Amino acid sequence: MEPAEGLKRGDMEKRAALRWIGRFAGTAAVLLAAAGGLVALFDPFYHFHGPLPGMKAVVTKSEYQCIGTIRNFDYDSVIAGSSTAENYNNRWFDEVFGCTSVKAIKSSGTTADLKYYLDEAFSTHGIKNVFYSLDLFALDGDPDTNFVNDSMPLYLYDKNPLNDDKYLFNKDVLFEDIPYLLAMNLAGGYDEGTSYNFWQYKTFSEQEALSHYERAKTVAPMQDSSQWQERVDRNVELLTDMVQAHPETAFYFFLPPYSSLWWDSVYRSGQLEEYLYARSAAMEALTVFENVKLFDFQTEESIVTELDYYMDPIHFSADINRFMVEEAANADSVYLVRPGEMTERAARMRSLAAEMAEE
Repeated sequence: MEPAEGLKRGDMEKRAALRWIGRFAGTAAVLLAAAGGLVALFDPFYHFHGPLPGMKAVVTKSEYQCIGTIRNFDYDSVIAGSSTAENYNNRWFDEVFGCTSVKAIKSSGTTADLKYYLDEAFSTHGIKNVFYSLDLFALDGDPDTNFVNDSMPLYLYDKNPLNDDKYLFNKDVLFEDIPYLLAMNLAGGYDEGTSYNFWQYKTFSEQEALSHYERAKTVAPMQDSSQWQERVDRNVELLTDMVQAHPETAFYFFLPPYSSLWWDSVYRSGQLEEYLYARSAAMEALTVFENVKLFDFQTEESIVTELDYYMDPIHFSADINRFMVEEAANADSVYLVRPGEMTERAARMRSLAAEMAEE
C-alpha cells in the first residue's frame, strides 16, 4: 500500500470515529434533555411546581416532597408534626375548618425542624390555621435547626438551581417516582388527603404494640432538671415566638395520646419528670395567647390504656387522629385546655403516668 493511501484511509477512519462520537454525544444529549424534561414536567417531588392540571398530588416521601409542597402548593393551612401527625387525612381539617391544608411532616422531628417548615410556609403563603402535633419528645430536642444537613437531599432545599441536576437526571426519580405518580393517578381512587399516611400498611392491636416494647428490667434514677430544663424552655420559646409573630393565624396544638407503654418507658428511663414538666410548660406558655387553642388528649384513659389502638408504644390508629380533629372543632370539648385547669391537668397526668408505670 502506498503511503498516501494509508494516510487517506487513516483520515477516513478518524473522520468516521469523530462522526460516531458526534452522533453518540448528540443522542446522549437528546436523551438527557428528554429525561430532565420529563422530571421537570411531572415533578414528582414538586420542586418546581404543584401538580399538573387534572392530576392528583401523590405525596408519600416527606423528606423529598415536604419542602416542595410547602413552597409550591396552593393552601392556607398547615398540619405540622412528626409521624404522630402522618395519619391525619387533610380533608378532615378542610371540611371541618373550611380551609385547604398541606402537611409539614418530619419523622421524629424536633420543634426546630418543624419551625423550619412553618417558616417556609409563612414566607410564601398567608396562613389561616396551623394544626400542630405537640410531641413531648420534640420539646426535648435540639432547639437549633439541624435536620437540613448532608443526610438530606439538600438540592431540594437550598434553592440553588446549579445542583438541580441531582434531581433532573436521577434514575430513581425517572424510573420509580414518575411511574408511581402516573400509576396512582391512572388507577383511580387515590385519596390526596392521605399524604404520608402509613396506617393502612400497619397492624394496630395489643399484641402488635407489645411486640414493639422491650421493658427495662430496672428503673433508672430520675434525671435532674439541670440536664433538660433549659433545653425544654428554649423549645417552648420557639413556639411562643412563632405564635406571637403571627397573630393573624389560628394555632391548634394537640398533645397526642401516647400509650401506657410509652409512659412506662419514660418512667423507667428516668425521664418522667422531664416530660411532665414539658407538658405543663407548653400549656402554661401557649394558652395565654388569644390565637391559640390547645387540646390535651394524653390523660384520656380510655385511649392510652387501650393498646388495641396502637401499633407500638407511641403510634395510634387513624381513628384517633380523626377523633382529635372532631374535638378540635368542638367549642365545648373537654380536651380544650382552659385557664385555671393547669394544676388539675398536671396532677391528673402525674397520677395516670404513675398508675400506668406500676401496671
